[in-house]
Amino acid sequence: MPQQSIDELLTAAETCRYLKIAPRTLYRYIQERRMPAFKLGKEWRFVRSDLEQWIRRRVTVRRRRG
Repeated sequence: MPQQSIDELLTAAETCRYLKIAPRTLYRYIQERRMPAFKLGKEWRFVRSDLEQWIRRRVTVRRRRG
């Protein structure tokens, strides 16, 4: 049986570092439902592969508008 890769869960702080954005920007994106995120208890969590896909979609849209 092939081993499936497990998507890495990131905290808000890790996501800010990964995306190189300020926490204020991150929480604004969450509030506006502009990025994939979910709550685990009281903390926001982010799946790295979802963020990568979100970034690719944003880049594609910008290239089309160009």
